[in-house]
Amino acid sequence: MTLSYEITLADFKAAFRLHRRQRVTERMIIVLCLLLTIACVAIPLLLGPNSWLSQCCVSVGWIFLSLSIILPTNLIYQAHRSYKQSFPLSRTERATSTVIDDEQILTTIPGVSVTKYLWNGVLGFAQNENITLLYMAKHRFLLIPTRAFSPEQRTELNELVKRHLPEGK
Repeated sequence: MTLSYEITLADFKAAFRLHRRQRVTERMIIVLCLLLTIACVAIPLLLGPNSWLSQCCVSVGWIFLSLSIILPTNLIYQAHRSYKQSFPLSRTERATSTVIDDEQILTTIPGVSVTKYLWNGVLGFAQNENITLLYMAKHRFLLIPTRAFSPEQRTELNELVKRHLPEGK
């Protein structure tokens, strides 16, 4: 199957959101930081503001609050940075084409690169209504907007993934 599409900043943001959903630990860290922030605020209320433990909890609470703000904000920063790096200033056209067959995945960015991935190099797969991710490493993926697939092509891709990827990936 051959796909032609343009990648937008919204696609990058959708890819990073889907990637984060695949990593439960990162989501749990954010929730844990928020819970610890609440605990660090509650302790001074129970012990009184003049206790040394209360003062330490307030300081630690600020750290956890900062982390719970910085971690999700970092996701937005990463999406913007990756988008800018994917499209150098010399590149005016944002068209990308991908050929997926039983042997390989061939991605062509006109004037920039041609990348070939063999199926045995694909470690994982994630897909939602906005984006499709093919993982080449734990934190490196090929993103394809799901809108580029016709229903038949999407079914064909799912069959290729079932054939070539280990169970549970």
